[in-house]
Amino acid sequence: MGTVIVLGYRKGLAEAIERRGLNAFHVVAKHKKALAGTRYMKIGDLENAQEILRAVLIADIPDVVGVVTGHDRGVFTAALLREHLGLPGNRDYAGALRFRDKYLQKSALPAGVERARCRPIDSATSYGELAAALGTPFIVKPANGAGAVGTVAVGSEQEFTRHLEPHLGGSDIACVAESFVHGREIHIDGVWYGGRVLWNSVAQYNEPPMKWNDGVVLATQVLSRAENAGVLDGATELAEQALKGLDAPDCVFHLEAYVRGGNLVFGECALRVSGTHMPEIVELTHGVNLYDASVSLALGEDPSATLVPKTPEEYYACVYLRRFDGIELTRADFAEHFPFHELDYPDHGRGPAGMYGRVGHAFVSAPDNAQLSELIARMASFNETGRV
Repeated sequence: MGTVIVLGYRKGLAEAIERRGLNAFHVVAKHKKALAGTRYMKIGDLENAQEILRAVLIADIPDVVGVVTGHDRGVFTAALLREHLGLPGNRDYAGALRFRDKYLQKSALPAGVERARCRPIDSATSYGELAAALGTPFIVKPANGAGAVGTVAVGSEQEFTRHLEPHLGGSDIACVAESFVHGREIHIDGVWYGGRVLWNSVAQYNEPPMKWNDGVVLATQVLSRAENAGVLDGATELAEQALKGLDAPDCVFHLEAYVRGGNLVFGECALRVSGTHMPEIVELTHGVNLYDASVSLALGEDPSATLVPKTPEEYYACVYLRRFDGIELTRADFAEHFPFHELDYPDHGRGPAGMYGRVGHAFVSAPDNAQLSELIARMASFNETGRV
Protein backbone atom coordinates (compact mmCIF):
# COMPACT_ATOMS: atom_id res chain seq x y z
CA MET A 1 0.00 0.00 0.00
CA GLY A 2 1.52 3.32 -1.11
CA THR A 3 1.88 6.44 1.03
CA VAL A 4 1.06 10.04 0.17
CA ILE A 5 2.97 12.73 2.05
CA VAL A 6 0.55 15.49 3.05
CA LEU A 7 1.89 18.90 4.05
CA GLY A 8 -0.53 20.31 6.60
CA TYR A 9 -3.78 18.66 7.63
CA ARG A 10 -7.01 18.97 5.66
CA LYS A 11 -9.78 16.52 6.49
CA GLY A 12 -10.91 16.37 2.87
CA LEU A 13 -7.46 15.40 1.63
CA ALA A 14 -7.09 12.72 4.30
CA GLU A 15 -10.45 11.25 3.25
CA ALA A 16 -9.59 11.39 -0.46
CA ILE A 17 -6.34 9.49 0.17
CA GLU A 18 -8.15 6.90 2.29
CA ARG A 19 -10.73 6.38 -0.49
CA ARG A 20 -7.82 5.41 -2.77
CA GLY A 21 -6.73 2.72 -0.34
CA LEU A 22 -3.52 4.66 0.31
CA ASN A 23 -1.79 5.70 3.52
CA ALA A 24 -1.20 9.31 4.50
CA PHE A 25 1.89 10.62 6.26
CA HIS A 26 1.19 14.12 7.54
CA VAL A 27 3.83 16.79 8.12
CA VAL A 28 2.17 19.50 10.20
CA ALA A 29 3.06 22.76 11.92
CA LYS A 30 0.44 22.26 14.63
CA HIS A 31 -1.22 19.24 16.14
CA LYS A 32 -4.83 18.36 15.26
CA LYS A 33 -7.03 15.94 17.18
CA ALA A 34 -7.78 14.12 13.93
CA LEU A 35 -4.11 13.05 13.69
CA ALA A 36 -4.42 10.78 16.73
CA GLY A 37 -3.58 7.21 15.72
CA THR A 38 -2.06 8.25 12.37
CA ARG A 39 1.52 8.64 11.18
CA TYR A 40 2.66 12.25 11.29
CA MET A 41 5.59 14.47 12.19
CA LYS A 42 5.42 17.98 13.64
CA ILE A 43 7.71 20.70 12.33
CA GLY A 44 8.00 24.45 12.86
CA ASP A 45 6.97 25.90 9.51
CA LEU A 46 5.42 24.37 6.38
CA GLU A 47 7.41 26.85 4.30
CA ASN A 48 10.77 25.74 5.69
CA ALA A 49 11.78 23.36 2.90
CA GLN A 50 15.00 22.22 4.58
CA GLU A 51 13.20 21.35 7.81
CA ILE A 52 10.49 19.38 6.00
CA LEU A 53 12.97 17.52 3.79
CA ARG A 54 14.90 16.58 6.94
CA ALA A 55 11.66 15.36 8.55
CA VAL A 56 10.78 13.21 5.54
CA LEU A 57 14.27 11.71 5.35
CA ILE A 58 14.32 10.99 9.10
CA ALA A 59 10.87 9.37 8.92
CA ASP A 60 12.13 7.01 6.17
CA ILE A 61 8.63 6.58 4.74
CA PRO A 62 8.26 3.42 2.64
CA ASP A 63 6.68 3.38 -0.83
CA VAL A 64 5.93 7.09 -1.24
CA VAL A 65 3.71 7.60 -4.30
CA GLY A 66 2.87 11.31 -4.07
CA VAL A 67 3.03 14.64 -2.25
CA VAL A 68 0.02 16.92 -1.80
CA THR A 69 -0.82 20.03 0.19
CA GLY A 70 -3.94 22.04 0.90
CA HIS A 71 -2.03 25.02 2.32
CA ASP A 72 -0.29 27.97 0.69
CA ARG A 73 2.74 27.52 2.90
CA GLY A 74 3.23 23.98 1.62
CA VAL A 75 3.21 24.74 -2.13
CA PHE A 76 6.94 25.46 -2.59
CA THR A 77 8.04 22.58 -0.37
CA ALA A 78 5.68 20.12 -2.04
CA ALA A 79 7.32 20.86 -5.41
CA LEU A 80 10.80 20.50 -3.90
CA LEU A 81 9.92 17.14 -2.29
CA ARG A 82 8.53 15.83 -5.59
CA GLU A 83 11.73 16.84 -7.35
CA HIS A 84 13.96 15.22 -4.73
CA LEU A 85 11.91 12.02 -4.48
CA GLY A 86 11.21 11.72 -8.21
CA LEU A 87 7.43 11.85 -7.75
CA PRO A 88 4.68 12.94 -10.17
CA GLY A 89 3.07 16.36 -10.07
CA ASN A 90 4.62 19.81 -10.21
CA ARG A 91 8.37 19.75 -9.46
CA ASP A 92 9.20 23.31 -10.50
CA TYR A 93 9.78 24.82 -7.08
CA ALA A 94 11.24 28.01 -8.53
CA GLY A 95 8.17 28.42 -10.75
CA ALA A 96 5.97 27.79 -7.72
CA LEU A 97 7.19 31.10 -6.28
CA ARG A 98 5.04 32.88 -8.88
CA PHE A 99 2.13 31.52 -6.86
CA ARG A 100 3.57 32.50 -3.47
CA ASP A 101 5.13 35.93 -3.87
CA LYS A 102 2.52 38.54 -4.78
CA TYR A 103 4.98 40.89 -6.48
CA LEU A 104 6.47 38.11 -8.60
CA GLN A 105 2.97 36.95 -9.53
CA LYS A 106 1.62 40.31 -10.62
CA SER A 107 4.84 41.07 -12.48
CA ALA A 108 4.55 37.82 -14.46
CA LEU A 109 0.92 38.30 -15.57
CA PRO A 110 0.38 39.10 -19.25
CA ALA A 111 -0.33 42.72 -20.13
CA GLY A 112 -4.00 42.02 -20.93
CA VAL A 113 -4.84 40.92 -17.38
CA GLU A 114 -5.96 43.88 -15.28
CA ARG A 115 -4.51 43.84 -11.76
CA ALA A 116 -3.56 46.10 -8.86
CA ARG A 117 -0.28 47.96 -9.09
CA CYS A 118 2.16 46.24 -6.75
CA ARG A 119 5.39 47.36 -5.11
CA PRO A 120 7.74 45.47 -2.77
CA ILE A 121 8.42 47.10 0.59
CA ASP A 122 11.90 47.11 2.06
CA SER A 123 13.33 48.83 5.11
CA ALA A 124 13.99 52.01 3.11
CA THR A 125 10.55 52.27 1.48
CA SER A 126 8.63 55.36 2.57
CA TYR A 127 4.93 55.93 2.88
CA GLY A 128 5.23 58.98 0.62
CA GLU A 129 6.70 57.13 -2.34
CA LEU A 130 4.08 54.37 -2.10
CA ALA A 131 1.24 56.88 -1.80
CA ALA A 132 2.53 58.70 -4.89
CA ALA A 133 2.82 55.47 -6.90
CA LEU A 134 -0.33 53.69 -5.70
CA GLY A 135 -2.73 56.35 -4.44
CA THR A 136 -4.39 56.29 -1.03
CA PRO A 137 -5.51 54.30 0.71
CA PHE A 138 -3.31 51.47 -0.48
CA ILE A 139 -3.11 47.87 0.71
CA VAL A 140 -0.22 46.43 2.72
CA LYS A 141 0.04 42.65 3.00
CA PRO A 142 2.60 39.86 3.53
CA ALA A 143 4.32 39.10 0.22
CA ASN A 144 3.79 35.36 0.67
CA GLY A 145 0.78 35.41 2.97
CA ALA A 146 -2.41 33.38 2.90
CA GLY A 147 -5.99 34.48 3.36
CA ALA A 148 -6.29 38.03 4.65
CA VAL A 149 -3.88 37.66 7.58
CA GLY A 150 -1.84 40.84 7.98
CA THR A 151 -3.71 42.61 5.15
CA VAL A 152 -4.81 46.18 5.84
CA ALA A 153 -5.67 49.37 4.02
CA VAL A 154 -3.44 52.25 5.11
CA GLY A 155 -4.16 55.92 4.51
CA SER A 156 -1.54 57.70 6.59
CA GLU A 157 2.14 57.49 7.45
CA GLN A 158 1.23 56.66 11.05
CA GLU A 159 -0.92 53.69 9.97
CA PHE A 160 1.82 52.55 7.60
CA THR A 161 4.52 52.58 10.28
CA ARG A 162 2.29 50.98 12.93
CA HIS A 163 1.31 48.11 10.66
CA LEU A 164 4.76 47.38 9.24
CA GLU A 165 6.71 47.24 12.51
CA PRO A 166 5.52 43.74 13.57
CA HIS A 167 5.59 42.33 10.03
CA LEU A 168 8.91 43.26 8.42
CA GLY A 169 11.02 41.45 11.02
CA GLY A 170 14.29 42.65 9.50
CA SER A 171 13.44 41.26 6.04
CA ASP A 172 13.41 43.35 2.87
CA ILE A 173 11.01 40.94 1.11
CA ALA A 174 8.39 40.36 3.80
CA CYS A 175 5.66 42.73 2.58
CA VAL A 176 4.22 44.33 -0.52
CA ALA A 177 1.97 47.31 -1.15
CA GLU A 178 -0.83 47.31 -3.73
CA SER A 179 -3.20 49.89 -5.12
CA PHE A 180 -6.73 49.61 -3.73
CA VAL A 181 -9.20 47.88 -6.06
CA HIS A 182 -12.87 48.70 -5.55
CA GLY A 183 -15.35 45.95 -6.39
CA ARG A 184 -17.10 42.91 -4.97
CA GLU A 185 -14.75 40.01 -4.35
CA ILE A 186 -15.22 36.66 -6.02
CA HIS A 187 -13.09 33.56 -6.19
CA ILE A 188 -12.68 30.87 -8.82
CA ASP A 189 -11.93 27.31 -7.73
CA GLY A 190 -11.17 24.72 -10.35
CA VAL A 191 -8.76 22.43 -12.14
CA TRP A 192 -6.12 23.49 -14.66
CA TYR A 193 -4.84 20.57 -16.73
CA GLY A 194 -3.08 20.30 -20.06
CA GLY A 195 -2.93 24.06 -20.45
CA ARG A 196 -6.63 24.79 -19.98
CA VAL A 197 -9.33 25.11 -17.35
CA LEU A 198 -11.05 21.72 -17.23
CA TRP A 199 -13.75 22.86 -14.79
CA ASN A 200 -14.37 25.63 -12.30
CA SER A 201 -16.86 27.00 -9.79
CA VAL A 202 -17.28 30.68 -8.95
CA ALA A 203 -18.22 32.01 -5.51
CA GLN A 204 -18.66 35.42 -3.91
CA TYR A 205 -17.74 36.78 -0.48
CA ASN A 206 -20.41 38.65 1.44
CA GLU A 207 -17.72 41.05 2.70
CA PRO A 208 -14.09 41.68 1.69
CA PRO A 209 -12.04 39.08 3.62
CA MET A 210 -9.69 41.70 5.04
CA LYS A 211 -12.67 43.17 6.91
CA TRP A 212 -12.54 40.19 9.28
CA ASN A 213 -9.92 42.29 11.11
CA ASP A 214 -12.78 44.72 11.85
CA GLY A 215 -15.03 41.96 13.24
CA VAL A 216 -17.32 41.18 10.30
CA VAL A 217 -18.94 37.76 9.89
CA LEU A 218 -17.40 36.36 6.72
CA ALA A 219 -19.29 34.10 4.34
CA THR A 220 -18.86 32.81 0.79
CA GLN A 221 -21.52 31.41 -1.53
CA VAL A 222 -21.42 29.49 -4.82
CA LEU A 223 -22.86 31.60 -7.65
CA SER A 224 -25.59 30.36 -9.99
CA ARG A 225 -25.35 30.74 -13.76
CA ALA A 226 -28.96 31.87 -14.01
CA GLU A 227 -28.21 34.97 -11.93
CA ASN A 228 -24.53 35.54 -12.77
CA ALA A 229 -23.83 34.29 -16.31
CA GLY A 230 -21.63 37.26 -17.23
CA VAL A 231 -19.50 36.97 -14.10
CA LEU A 232 -19.09 33.20 -14.53
CA ASP A 233 -18.03 33.53 -18.17
CA GLY A 234 -15.66 36.38 -17.34
CA ALA A 235 -14.18 34.39 -14.44
CA THR A 236 -13.38 31.42 -16.66
CA GLU A 237 -11.78 33.74 -19.23
CA LEU A 238 -9.71 35.47 -16.54
CA ALA A 239 -8.53 32.14 -15.13
CA GLU A 240 -7.52 30.96 -18.62
CA GLN A 241 -5.52 34.14 -19.31
CA ALA A 242 -3.87 34.34 -15.90
CA LEU A 243 -2.90 30.68 -15.52
CA LYS A 244 -1.56 30.51 -19.06
CA GLY A 245 0.41 33.72 -18.55
CA LEU A 246 1.83 32.44 -15.26
CA ASP A 247 2.80 29.13 -16.91
CA ALA A 248 0.82 27.24 -14.29
CA PRO A 249 1.46 23.52 -13.85
CA ASP A 250 -1.40 21.03 -13.77
CA CYS A 251 -3.14 21.92 -10.52
CA VAL A 252 -6.23 22.60 -8.48
CA PHE A 253 -6.29 26.39 -8.25
CA HIS A 254 -7.90 29.10 -6.14
CA LEU A 255 -8.03 32.49 -7.89
CA GLU A 256 -9.43 35.65 -6.32
CA ALA A 257 -10.74 38.58 -8.35
CA TYR A 258 -12.80 41.77 -8.15
CA VAL A 259 -15.92 42.58 -10.16
CA ARG A 260 -15.62 46.23 -11.13
CA GLY A 261 -18.35 47.42 -13.44
CA GLY A 262 -18.36 45.01 -16.36
CA ASN A 263 -14.72 43.99 -15.85
CA LEU A 264 -12.89 41.48 -13.69
CA VAL A 265 -9.67 42.53 -11.98
CA PHE A 266 -7.17 39.83 -10.99
CA GLY A 267 -6.47 39.59 -7.25
CA GLU A 268 -4.15 36.64 -6.66
CA CYS A 269 -3.94 32.94 -7.45
CA ALA A 270 -2.83 29.92 -5.40
CA LEU A 271 -1.74 26.42 -6.49
CA ARG A 272 -3.85 24.53 -3.98
CA VAL A 273 -7.39 23.70 -3.02
CA SER A 274 -9.23 26.61 -1.40
CA GLY A 275 -9.63 27.14 2.32
CA THR A 276 -12.80 28.59 3.95
CA HIS A 277 -14.58 25.21 3.53
CA MET A 278 -14.95 26.10 -0.14
CA PRO A 279 -14.33 22.56 -1.44
CA GLU A 280 -17.13 21.30 0.79
CA ILE A 281 -19.74 23.74 -0.53
CA VAL A 282 -18.53 23.23 -4.11
CA GLU A 283 -19.17 19.51 -3.71
CA LEU A 284 -22.58 20.09 -2.10
CA THR A 285 -23.58 22.39 -4.98
CA HIS A 286 -21.92 20.80 -8.01
CA GLY A 287 -21.04 17.27 -6.89
CA VAL A 288 -17.33 17.82 -7.69
CA ASN A 289 -14.76 16.94 -5.02
CA LEU A 290 -11.68 19.12 -5.48
CA TYR A 291 -9.79 17.12 -2.85
CA ASP A 292 -10.11 14.05 -5.08
CA ALA A 293 -8.81 16.10 -8.01
CA SER A 294 -5.83 17.25 -5.91
CA VAL A 295 -4.89 13.67 -5.05
CA SER A 296 -5.30 12.57 -8.68
CA LEU A 297 -2.84 15.25 -9.79
CA ALA A 298 -0.41 14.33 -6.99
CA LEU A 299 -0.43 10.77 -8.29
CA GLY A 300 0.21 11.89 -11.87
CA GLU A 301 -3.29 11.02 -13.07
CA ASP A 302 -5.67 12.79 -15.43
CA PRO A 303 -8.19 14.37 -13.03
CA SER A 304 -11.06 14.37 -15.54
CA ALA A 305 -12.73 11.37 -13.90
CA THR A 306 -13.21 13.41 -10.72
CA LEU A 307 -14.90 16.28 -12.59
CA VAL A 308 -18.42 15.04 -13.30
CA PRO A 309 -20.68 17.88 -12.12
CA LYS A 310 -24.38 17.56 -11.37
CA THR A 311 -27.02 20.17 -12.10
CA PRO A 312 -27.35 22.19 -8.88
CA GLU A 313 -30.62 21.88 -7.01
CA GLU A 314 -29.50 24.27 -4.25
CA TYR A 315 -26.64 26.73 -3.95
CA TYR A 316 -24.55 26.46 -0.80
CA ALA A 317 -22.68 28.91 1.37
CA CYS A 318 -20.31 28.64 4.31
CA VAL A 319 -20.70 31.20 7.10
CA TYR A 320 -17.88 31.63 9.61
CA LEU A 321 -19.56 32.23 12.96
CA ARG A 322 -17.87 34.36 15.62
CA ARG A 323 -18.16 35.36 19.28
CA PHE A 324 -19.06 38.96 20.11
CA ASP A 325 -18.69 40.66 23.48
CA GLY A 326 -21.94 40.72 25.40
CA ILE A 327 -23.70 38.30 22.99
CA GLU A 328 -24.16 34.84 24.48
CA LEU A 329 -25.30 32.37 21.84
CA THR A 330 -25.26 28.58 21.64
CA ARG A 331 -25.55 26.10 18.84
CA ALA A 332 -29.21 25.59 19.80
CA ASP A 333 -29.87 29.32 19.33
CA PHE A 334 -28.69 29.20 15.72
CA ALA A 335 -30.52 25.93 15.05
CA GLU A 336 -33.78 27.39 16.37
CA HIS A 337 -33.81 30.27 13.90
CA PHE A 338 -32.07 29.02 10.75
CA PRO A 339 -32.08 25.91 8.53
CA PHE A 340 -28.67 24.25 8.22
CA HIS A 341 -26.99 21.52 6.26
CA GLU A 342 -24.15 21.55 8.81
CA LEU A 343 -23.68 23.55 11.99
CA ASP A 344 -20.68 23.73 14.29
CA TYR A 345 -20.80 26.19 17.20
CA PRO A 346 -19.71 25.83 20.84
CA ASP A 347 -22.45 25.83 23.47
CA HIS A 348 -20.29 27.26 26.24
CA GLY A 349 -17.13 29.32 26.66
CA ARG A 350 -15.45 31.58 24.18
CA GLY A 351 -12.74 29.23 22.97
CA PRO A 352 -9.92 30.13 20.59
CA ALA A 353 -10.74 31.95 17.37
CA GLY A 354 -9.39 30.59 14.09
CA MET A 355 -8.91 32.16 10.67
CA TYR A 356 -11.34 35.03 10.01
CA GLY A 357 -12.19 35.11 13.72
CA ARG A 358 -14.31 31.97 13.49
CA VAL A 359 -15.24 29.83 16.45
CA GLY A 360 -17.65 27.77 14.36
CA HIS A 361 -19.22 27.52 10.93
CA ALA A 362 -22.46 26.77 9.14
CA PHE A 363 -23.32 25.37 5.71
CA VAL A 364 -26.61 26.78 4.44
CA SER A 365 -28.39 26.65 1.09
CA ALA A 366 -31.16 28.16 -1.00
CA PRO A 367 -32.55 27.64 -4.52
CA ASP A 368 -30.90 30.85 -5.78
CA ASN A 369 -28.35 33.47 -4.78
CA ALA A 370 -30.90 36.16 -3.95
CA GLN A 371 -32.46 33.99 -1.23
CA LEU A 372 -29.06 32.72 -0.10
CA SER A 373 -27.69 36.26 0.28
CA GLU A 374 -30.71 37.24 2.36
CA LEU A 375 -30.25 34.18 4.60
CA ILE A 376 -26.54 34.96 5.09
CA ALA A 377 -27.32 38.58 5.99
CA ARG A 378 -29.90 37.54 8.60
CA MET A 379 -27.54 34.97 10.10
CA ALA A 380 -24.64 37.42 10.29
CA SER A 381 -26.87 39.98 11.99
CA PHE A 382 -28.07 37.37 14.49
CA ASN A 383 -24.48 36.35 15.22
CA GLU A 384 -23.50 39.98 15.88
CA THR A 385 -26.57 41.09 17.87
CA GLY A 386 -28.35 37.97 19.17
CA ARG A 387 -31.59 39.31 17.64
CA VAL A 388 -33.52 37.83 14.72
